[in-house]
Amino acid sequence: MFKKILSIVTIAFVVFLGYQAFSETIVLEGEEMTMFQATLESMKDLNLWVLLLLIPEQAAMYFSAAQIYFAFLKERHKMHISKLKLTRIALEINFVNHTMPSCGMSGLAYLAWRLRELKVSAGQVSFIHALRYAICAIMNTIQTFIAIAIVLIVGCVPKENYWYLWLAAALALGVQLLILTGLIIVRKQKNVDWVMLKIKKLASFWTKKFKKSRFNPDFAERFFTDMRQDYLALRRNKRMLWRPALWGLLFSFLELATYWVVGIAMGHPEMLPQIMIAEGVASVVGTFMITPGGIGGYEGAFIAVLAATGVDLTVATVVVITTRIVVFFGTIASGMGFYQQALLSRPDKFSMEKKDE
Repeated sequence: MFKKILSIVTIAFVVFLGYQAFSETIVLEGEEMTMFQATLESMKDLNLWVLLLLIPEQAAMYFSAAQIYFAFLKERHKMHISKLKLTRIALEINFVNHTMPSCGMSGLAYLAWRLRELKVSAGQVSFIHALRYAICAIMNTIQTFIAIAIVLIVGCVPKENYWYLWLAAALALGVQLLILTGLIIVRKQKNVDWVMLKIKKLASFWTKKFKKSRFNPDFAERFFTDMRQDYLALRRNKRMLWRPALWGLLFSFLELATYWVVGIAMGHPEMLPQIMIAEGVASVVGTFMITPGGIGGYEGAFIAVLAATGVDLTVATVVVITTRIVVFFGTIASGMGFYQQALLSRPDKFSMEKKDE
């Protein structure tokens, strides 16, 4: 029953987001219009043949995202999953992250449930999920630093807007420090025990306050232990990281290339460095948005940074809005059917925890 309700709720979110895409207003060239109208209007100035490159580009991006998971699972757990199935799971996760409001945690919960049938524990799933985002975040920060150097050399950013570059650099450095902090925590068992103690205290407080809790300390302990065991295995054999890192590099570039393709279709291939900087800032902003895919804050930050770093405001707005609309409907078309089929066909309960553990 719960999965049927979840299926209906997901459809409701898709309808809501579709409505938002049709009705959310922006100002383009002094005229107020909806995001969807702006996309249709921009189509007049876009090279549609170039825009069609988004189809293979997006397919390659989702495939590379799946391969980040697959490469590590194969090396660490000797697990063989068909590339077709893992690509399908990646499309499902992408759909969940773009339609369910949860700061990206919905994708993790869904992945843990999907891979449970393959005997992968929630802790192991969380590690490879964290590994994927850590790899991609590091690649994005490197791209941000390279792009900042390029725009400074070219001199396309007005001096009064240099603070946007320093903000982007600070955010990139902050992301790297956050990843380093996570590595420090899992490096030693006493740090993991300390985190577990804090979680147990928080759960105890929650239970006393609301007289109800589903917190399972044994499951939580196994969860963090599994994560740390995978981390230690990676430290002992760093070669396991090479393939996920290479796939992560490709994925990070393709994620940027989505906007670049639209920019090229508008006749502005030179805006790649600005896209690299803006996407880094927008990703951080979108991470803290509870809206699906960071909608609202992501687009606003992206457009603001593009405009501040020398891209015409109209071009910046059209590129970002058009890309987000196209990707949104592409996400629904590529992932919703797989998601609904997987959700309703499996007999087990939707949960990160296995009942037999």
